Amino acid sequence: MKLNLIIGVLISVLIFSACSNQQPQQESESKATKTNSIQLTDSLKNVLIQRGDNIAKHAQAAFQSALKKTIKTNGMEYAIGFCNTEAMQITDSISGTQNAKIRRLAKKYRNPLNETNDAESEIYKTYILEWLKRETLYPKIITDEQGHPVYYRPIGIEAVCLNCHGVPGEDIPSPLAEKIAQLYPEDKAIDFTKGELRGMWAIRFEEYVVTNDVN
Repeated sequence: MKLNLIIGVLISVLIFSACSNQQPQQESESKATKTNSIQLTDSLKNVLIQRGDNIAKHAQAAFQSALKKTIKTNGMEYAIGFCNTEAMQITDSISGTQNAKIRRLAKKYRNPLNETNDAESEIYKTYILEWLKRETLYPKIITDEQGHPVYYRPIGIEAVCLNCHGVPGEDIPSPLAEKIAQLYPEDKAIDFTKGELRGMWAIRFEEYVVTNDVN
């Protein structure tokens, strides 16, 4: 049980640091990917939502497996650093096998590379407004500026998340808060409460280019 709690705490760091060391050339990844023109019908949106759900679950399972191995082999201190240095490789590997670009976005980000752009901010704003109205939050498929369909799903703060994203010195243990501050000097991802929105998944399907949306 203790190990599972530790893993739960660290997953929150890991999955939001997955892009922490990305190089600029990664913005042009998948240029060689063969694309297929599609009409984004409601039925295809449902297929892509299911696929996005599966990719998100697969990514989290991969992080959890890697953390278990790291904690068992090297201990807690190394595991915190692992989230900063090795997460990108896991995300890149999954992105490659799934032919999709996987990101975790936030307005109150831990790493500046995870900040939402203008279009993503509008999508996230929609989720915030729905959350404030206590509406059910559903995944969305939205076409980006390059014509690729992108899966979005909001991420909420669970009780275990407060160990990394709550109030420093209260929810976040001081040693962990100090380590996070060292790794992420521009950290904004603190002072959350349980149930708040933390950010959202963004999974772009590289092989598709939308010719037009059909509603």
